[in-house]
Amino acid sequence: MHCFILGLGHIGKALAKALKQQGHRVSGSTTSPEKVAALSELVDAVHVLKGEESDKLRQAAAGCDLIIVTVAPNVRQTRTREERETHYHQVLELSCRHAAAACQRVIFLSSFSVYGDGGNGTDPISENTPTANHDEPSSKYYQAAEQAVLQHRSGCVLRYPDMYGAPGDLDFPARVRMALDYFGGKTVFSADAPLYAIHFDDVVRSVLHAIEQQLSGIYNVCDNERVPYSNQQVFDAICRHHGWPELTYSGQILAPNRKISADKLYATGFRVQQPDPNARWVE
Repeated sequence: MHCFILGLGHIGKALAKALKQQGHRVSGSTTSPEKVAALSELVDAVHVLKGEESDKLRQAAAGCDLIIVTVAPNVRQTRTREERETHYHQVLELSCRHAAAACQRVIFLSSFSVYGDGGNGTDPISENTPTANHDEPSSKYYQAAEQAVLQHRSGCVLRYPDMYGAPGDLDFPARVRMALDYFGGKTVFSADAPLYAIHFDDVVRSVLHAIEQQLSGIYNVCDNERVPYSNQQVFDAICRHHGWPELTYSGQILAPNRKISADKLYATGFRVQQPDPNARWVE
C-alpha cells in the first residue's frame, strides 16, 4: 500500500517508521525545506508543501491508497480569535478538503473540541453526541475538516484529547508556564472540563490500528476506564507545586464537561496503554 502522510512532524515520522517496517510505501510532506534531507531517510519521497496548496498536494499524493492527515495548529499563532479563524481554516479545513480531493481514503487526526462542552445531560459523550461550539474557530474548523474527510465512505476520523509525550514536546507544567508568560496568566479553556490527555505512543498505535482494521467513520480515542481531573484541579495543583500564580479561565474554547466514551473504538480491540499523566499532581 502507498501511504501519504500530510505532516511529517513527530506523529507523522513515527507512523512513517512503523508503516515502512510493515512493508508499505510511504511518502509525506513538510513545510520546511531544511528538513527534507533528514526526512528522506524515513520515507520514500518528501514533498515541501502546505495542505492549503491543493495542486501541490494532488500531485504529491498521486496514486496513493491512503492519506493520513496529521497536521495541527501552532498554538503560538492562535492567541486571538482572528488568528484562530485564519490559522485553523488553513491548517485544518483546507488540508482535509484537498486531501479528500486527492484520495478517497483519508484518516484525519481530529479533536474532542468538536463537542464543545457536550451539551446538557449526564450520559457519556459518544460519537453520536451532536457537535457544538460552531462559532469558535478551533471547533468550527475541526468540524469542517471532518466533514471533508467523511464525504467518502472510507474516510476515518479519530477524535483525540490533548496530546503529550512526543519528543521535545512541552509537558503540562511547561504549558502552564507558557500561559503565564505569553498569555497573561489566562487560558481559553473551561475550568471544570475534565483534562483528557493521550500519550503520543497511543496516538500512533490508534492510527496504525485504524489502518489495519480498515476503520471508517468517527471514533473517540481516550482512556475508556476513568474520567480525569478537571483543568482547574490539575493546573492549580501544578501552580501550587511550583509556587506560581494560578491561572484564570475564560472558557472561550469549550471542552467536554463529562465522561467521553471510547466504547466504539474499544469494541474493535484497541486499548489505551499509557496512564493519565496529570493524576500525580492532584492525588
